[in-house]
Amino acid sequence: MKTIVVTGGSGFVAGWIIRELLTHDYKVRASLRDTSRAEEIGQGIMLLQPTALSKNLSFFKADLTNDNGWDEGMKGADGVIHVASPLGHGTESVEEMVKVAKGGTLTVLKAAKDNHIKRIIMTSSEAASTPSISVGEKTIDENFWSDIKNPELDAYRISKIEAERAAWQYAKDNQLQLTTILPGAVFGPILSPDRLSSDEILLKLLNGERMIPKVPMEISDVRDLATLHRLALEKDVAIGHRFLAADQKLTMAEIAQIYQKQYPRLQLKFTYLPNWVTVLASKFSPSLRPLVPMLKRKYSHTTQSAQKLLGWKQRPVQKTITDAADLLIFNKLVKNIPEKTYR
Repeated sequence: MKTIVVTGGSGFVAGWIIRELLTHDYKVRASLRDTSRAEEIGQGIMLLQPTALSKNLSFFKADLTNDNGWDEGMKGADGVIHVASPLGHGTESVEEMVKVAKGGTLTVLKAAKDNHIKRIIMTSSEAASTPSISVGEKTIDENFWSDIKNPELDAYRISKIEAERAAWQYAKDNQLQLTTILPGAVFGPILSPDRLSSDEILLKLLNGERMIPKVPMEISDVRDLATLHRLALEKDVAIGHRFLAADQKLTMAEIAQIYQKQYPRLQLKFTYLPNWVTVLASKFSPSLRPLVPMLKRKYSHTTQSAQKLLGWKQRPVQKTITDAADLLIFNKLVKNIPEKTYR
């Protein structure tokens, strides 16, 4: 049974990757910044899974900002899936975000190299393969690299680009077998009610946030994304490749409309903002600023490489967002739910 190290074990994506690996006969060793939460995090990951699998999951303490713990965590492992990356709070400078994302990635890769681990899967971002909106209706594949000078990119997106570039250079210099996965906006069922990640956007809709911008998003289902990481790990054809993991698009307005139809008892009512209103509001709301460049986006990405080389399949994103909503409701995070039924 192979042992795989997964970084950022408390995260939404990492949790589903860990679950995917455990259910496919791997041992998993996951990094946490705070191991006092290990039991709670493990219970969330193993929810509704055979309890016998939990013996194959362990945690170790390590942080992207320093070298402590990484060497010990890597010992005897067969591969690494590097998921951890700083999300930031929207106030960090580009330099601060890049320092942690790039530095942390190199720390993980060095620890892998020092422990003779060759096989590395890294979670990057669709942001690392994103053109300017000026390209118009163009289909983008993995060969496209984002230009960090593009003013449409925020600090988080630039940090993902720089971290992935650094990973490829380090892998080349040290003969590591690297694959990178580039997801879009990641949604899907939560594993714990206190770790919502991107699903927080969906929760706001379900809880009655009325003002909805018409922002298009290419969506990755977290479960399908976890499967893609495993397939990339298992198939040698993936070595040296980047794989885009999102090509199905929905706008925020379309998601809101799906929720109105699927959950009529919630009596959701929305106002769909004209683009000019979103642009104006962004001047006063920092959370809206990263969305402004996306309003006029017409290009799309393709996941043909993952489908053809790895046999990867995706479920419809409409199911992704309703499955996510069902878990938010089940965990009593949605307000004013009628007794016993909500559809």
